[in-house]
Amino acid sequence: VYNTPVYEFRRDGEDWVSIGLKGHILGVDFPLKLTYDAGAWTAVWDEQDPSPATIPSTLGTPPWSKKGKPFTADGIDLKTWKLASLPYLVWAPIGKSPAEREIIRALKTLAKKADEIVIATDFDREGELIGADARSIVRGVNKTAPVHRARYSAITKEELEKAFSELTEVDDCLAQAGESRQDIDLVWGAVLTRFLTMAKFSGYGNVKSAGRVQTPTLALVVEREREREAFVPETYWQVKARFADGDAEFGASHAKEPFKVQAEAEAAFAAVGGATTGRVVALEKKQRKSQPPTPFNTTELQVAAAREGLSPARTMRIAESLYMNGLISYPRVDNTVYPSSLDIKGIVSTLANVPVYRAYAQTLLGGPLHATRGKKETTDHPPIHPTGEGDPDKMKPEEWKLYNLVARRFMATLSGPATIEGTKLTIEVNGESFVAKGDVLVDPGYRGIYPYGLKKDEQMPLLNEGADVAFLGAELLEKQTEPSARYSQATLLQEMEKRGLGTKATRHAIIERLYEVKYVEGEKIEPTCLGRAVID
Repeated sequence: VYNTPVYEFRRDGEDWVSIGLKGHILGVDFPLKLTYDAGAWTAVWDEQDPSPATIPSTLGTPPWSKKGKPFTADGIDLKTWKLASLPYLVWAPIGKSPAEREIIRALKTLAKKADEIVIATDFDREGELIGADARSIVRGVNKTAPVHRARYSAITKEELEKAFSELTEVDDCLAQAGESRQDIDLVWGAVLTRFLTMAKFSGYGNVKSAGRVQTPTLALVVEREREREAFVPETYWQVKARFADGDAEFGASHAKEPFKVQAEAEAAFAAVGGATTGRVVALEKKQRKSQPPTPFNTTELQVAAAREGLSPARTMRIAESLYMNGLISYPRVDNTVYPSSLDIKGIVSTLANVPVYRAYAQTLLGGPLHATRGKKETTDHPPIHPTGEGDPDKMKPEEWKLYNLVARRFMATLSGPATIEGTKLTIEVNGESFVAKGDVLVDPGYRGIYPYGLKKDEQMPLLNEGADVAFLGAELLEKQTEPSARYSQATLLQEMEKRGLGTKATRHAIIERLYEVKYVEGEKIEPTCLGRAVID
């Protein structure tokens, strides 16, 4: 219908049709111009009737002392990008306009014949706004058919059947929150983008974009770079040694390092010159627990995936594909606590059908299932979890990589802690003490299924107090303190969340946008000259 795919099906003996909305079908924009007559301002639109506009009296009114755009005989032209129009643009009313014309035409055509309408958009703020806009369109052509809302967190048969059997209403408060976000973004983006573009940025290209979240995020990157440039490094020294017990070699550090005084480091280094043996004067072993991770929300998924080589934007595109194919739950969530209604045992049983997980999943099913809990608990969606059986032979490598991460994280949240044994050896050489440390995974616990970030075992030789070891030599190193590291995409995401910049659904796109407009560059994020100029 009007080049828009429509799907027909029967449900409970009735004929239904389904139409996809493809995101926001209505956009927001400013009027084409403002006109002034009889002491009042009026907004003139492209596709809607004129409407009143409230403009502060401190701004000028016709007749103008200046000629030419943006000034017109009866008002202000807002289409033209001129600095003089920006104060009026800030105060101009905001209206809605079609963003997907053919979908809207198809929606109106189908709605005329409907006796019931169900909104089944994403269960979040933006999805609620899209649903509310669709409702306003269908009610414009069909005022009698009831409009219901279906909410779900996974595209599985069970979840969808439950959602359509428990229909609710569109949440207008949530939709209005989305609308407010749209309006604020328009004012910020349109006004500042025009200002930056019309300012004198010689040699930097054409349009310079700005945004309510984009610009503060860029400021974080620029601020970090300035901290690095202002950093004054301090010199320090280290004395490193190598030992051996039979064929087993290991390294150690001087017990007093880092040395702040060069002479002290040189004296320690000279003291062990010519030595051939060292003696173990202290042996300490301690076991510690590494607790299993909490369930994935969007930010934590993006951070974990970034460590595996997937950018946040790429992660979200893959996650959306996995969600649409019924393999993982809704990927834009804040929640880190599984609700009591989630069939955890059923999910583990599903994973037991995947060969690579079978043994571990069956072990989990053999005992009680207790999940970890994160600090954020919401009621809209459960944390991200697998909903179907992934098959690496039928999935693209990056899809399997992300699905595998989600599946393993889910099982890790149901597992026990890992036990790590740490060994600390203090070895004396000619009166100088050196310390060697190593960790060994004694009981893998959750690490048996979730190896991400796991360090290799650093096995220390089996030595007792008083044992002699071969001293292989030492080296004196001069080092300098380092400034704070540049942000990676993962750490910038975390900083944005910490400061309340953006949402779980938009942060990845903001970072991607900074790269697109060439405000930042590099894997370790560095502001470009243009990015710094925008903040300056």
